[in-house]
Amino acid sequence: MKIFKTSHSRKEKRRLLRHTLIIWLGLALLFSQAQAYEVWVTDQSDTMEQGGGYIHVYDGSQLTSDLMNAKPTHSIDTGTDINSMCKEATGKTVRRPHMVFFTKDHNYAVISFLSGQVLFMDAEAKTPIGCISVGKNVHAAWPTPDQNMVMAANIKEKKFVRIWTDYASKTFMFDGQQDVVNLQALQNGERPDNAPICPITESTSTYAFVTLRGGGLLVVNVKDTPMKAVAALSDVHIHPGGCGGIQVGNTMYINSGGGWPVAPLAYDVYAVKMKGLPGSLEAKLVSTRDSRFADSHGMTAIGQYLWVVDRAGNIIEIIDTLPDLSIGMIDLVGSHSQDPAPDLIGISPDHNYAFTNLRGIHPLTANNKSVNNAKGSTPGLMVIKVKNGGRNGEVVGIVRISNMKNDKETADPHGLAVRG
Repeated sequence: MKIFKTSHSRKEKRRLLRHTLIIWLGLALLFSQAQAYEVWVTDQSDTMEQGGGYIHVYDGSQLTSDLMNAKPTHSIDTGTDINSMCKEATGKTVRRPHMVFFTKDHNYAVISFLSGQVLFMDAEAKTPIGCISVGKNVHAAWPTPDQNMVMAANIKEKKFVRIWTDYASKTFMFDGQQDVVNLQALQNGERPDNAPICPITESTSTYAFVTLRGGGLLVVNVKDTPMKAVAALSDVHIHPGGCGGIQVGNTMYINSGGGWPVAPLAYDVYAVKMKGLPGSLEAKLVSTRDSRFADSHGMTAIGQYLWVVDRAGNIIEIIDTLPDLSIGMIDLVGSHSQDPAPDLIGISPDHNYAFTNLRGIHPLTANNKSVNNAKGSTPGLMVIKVKNGGRNGEVVGIVRISNMKNDKETADPHGLAVRG
């Protein structure tokens, strides 16, 4: 019996090897591109005389693979070109870049300044494309999932503003009559202080859930013209000052928080059922730490698990949204920081890492000096490894953020968002 063996010439073997390498390199490139992401952090401290502030951009892969040497790929001083653009458009200097969010496609960034401007940026090019003022203040500016609107919360004037957005044509506008809700006119005994803190819209871009400084909640139909509140809860049902909010399934999770005179310390997490909208609203208290040194602020979801940041208590509480029960906590205090003061939180696209900004030694906003709920010792960005699909996590470490002036550390990181 003859045994036949097939053989390849050296030329053919080289060709096959080269072909295989090309395939593997292509797959590796696709994988790296799919996993590539950025973490944006705003530093509220001044970069000019009573104005400016930084936007720091970090490469996600470097934060998770080489944290000790991680540096921003971009540090954008809003006191230079951005300030010139905004000053020409709005007539005033920008100050305190407070919050940053991305459009659903992650092509554009929306940054709110406490000086009243909303800045729109090309997120890939890191360049400004528009700037608009919504009044004396804007605490948070939230882009709707359909990318047609941005909802802005003006605390000082108690106004809720709808900005119409056309990113392709770089057009951003609102009508002072049709697109502004005077929330002060809606105050009553159940909602005594309607200064809006954070607006969060649900997946259909129809309803905005507006947390209030004095407690309570308003739900506004943002597709109506003029806009109007279609449902509300009292300060008994929702305590003051919440800012965290995220939708999981048909439930909107929101919180209450501290820092305000009415509530120096506060920590409550609520599950707000949306099935009754418009018209009726139902909220359930899921977790509370009101009796402790606690201040709830940032919030994110990892699958069915809700991660809630306790700014004063230096922890992240984990809530299983299926039974709506607290299942554990991540202690953020360690050798990296004895008082991190975590604030907002974002999650990597693969859900393997979480990121939270750490407040400064001299917090410029949301800090009640009687308790120092927002004061930290290590201004920077913390990296947390997600474990067991979000059931728990472990601190990897921090990268420091600094803005030294006259030998004094002035950095105060606040806004944070992950761009996938």
